[in-house]
Amino acid sequence: MESVWGEICSILKGTLSTHNFKTWIDPLQPLRIENNILCLGCPNRFFLAWVRDNYFQQIKAALSRLMEQRVRVETIELAVAPPLIKPGGTVTAIPQQQELPEIDVYRQSPIRFNRRFTFERFVVGVANQFAYSAAQAMATGREINRDSLYLLADPGLGKSHLSQAIGHHLLSRNAQQTVYYLTAEDFTNELVYSLKNHGIEEFKNKYRRGCDVLVLEEIHFLSGKEKVQAELTYTLDCLAEKKKKVVFTSSRLPKDIPRLGRHFVSRLNNCLISTIEPPDYETRLRILERKAIENEMTVTDAVLEFLARHLKKDVRKMESCINNLGAKSKLLKRPINIPLAEETLAELVERTGCFSPDSIMDLVGRHYQVSIDEMRSPSRRKNVVLPRNVGMYLCRQMTDLSLESIGQAFSRNHSTVLYSVNQIESRKRKDAKLKNQISFLTDQLNRQIN
Repeated sequence: MESVWGEICSILKGTLSTHNFKTWIDPLQPLRIENNILCLGCPNRFFLAWVRDNYFQQIKAALSRLMEQRVRVETIELAVAPPLIKPGGTVTAIPQQQELPEIDVYRQSPIRFNRRFTFERFVVGVANQFAYSAAQAMATGREINRDSLYLLADPGLGKSHLSQAIGHHLLSRNAQQTVYYLTAEDFTNELVYSLKNHGIEEFKNKYRRGCDVLVLEEIHFLSGKEKVQAELTYTLDCLAEKKKKVVFTSSRLPKDIPRLGRHFVSRLNNCLISTIEPPDYETRLRILERKAIENEMTVTDAVLEFLARHLKKDVRKMESCINNLGAKSKLLKRPINIPLAEETLAELVERTGCFSPDSIMDLVGRHYQVSIDEMRSPSRRKNVVLPRNVGMYLCRQMTDLSLESIGQAFSRNHSTVLYSVNQIESRKRKDAKLKNQISFLTDQLNRQIN
């Protein structure tokens, strides 16, 4: 048994990075071989779920290579390992997932990194896959022809998680790097303080010459702050010349942030811009499952599916839901079921119901006085285009349907749907009348299920 697992590990060392191997493969423990099945023990349920989702196929592929040598193992299964009992009766846990080392450089940041915000804990789905890949590429040094990354997302979708994961990974590889992680507001306050206290040269040296990685959150805060934008522009030029890494986060594209200087916008547009969209149903289900495992909660599939149907846009709210549900269950000594979930999370659960494209088109058509057939037609008349775009936008907001499914309902392709949704989202910020119309239609839809 030990020899078989040792040979599998030898193969995996050649296919995985040293960090991933030590973090996720080393802690696995061969427990037994029974009926030609090798059972591997994991430190906990979270560890088991992560290995199953991310490394199990590679482990089985390594076994397939060994089977050519006629080993007596045909397949592999995973289980949570029991405690180890040392001679003398002492009980010890098997090795846990490795944590990043304590690093003094964290103290150089006005905001400390959240140690939970690592790549390993980020749940990847269709909506965030590109942003995740771009962040990993920057952290690992893979060639992406950019030294700067702009993470674009609404609050609660994971842009801070990814920005901090980059810093975590870089520091785990080289603790001597200087990583500054702060918000744009902190950067502004520090600059103002330096100007008032005759410390501007020290400020410039810190960020232009003493910085290896700069992570600036909420860059839209700099709207209208011309002097701060100018100072940051010079700083970015210095960092770019030295090929230092820069990460920005914002809920708006550079061109959509008002009162940004032309030169500063140019620097931001030169970043690799990666958008994080709200997670789809399957991803939400995996996020909730992960949060439950991390909190050592036993939650039925029915409860997880209930939460995934109603919590659609905010990962932070999903975490809050799981925490509140677990707390109420423990304090009231009640089982975690759907009635308890409904009762506990009444303020958080979005009662959007299950809408169909036809029901949404019917409401939108009656409001704008156009027919469903007209919305599905090739017509480009203004009195048809706006209702069609609003209908697609509401389908995206109020249902779990994919872009392709929405496109089929409107006789359009997924690219057209995405363009229409973005158009409405952009116009809403500037057109109060349109914003009110969409709010009215959303209220009407919600009343249908109350």
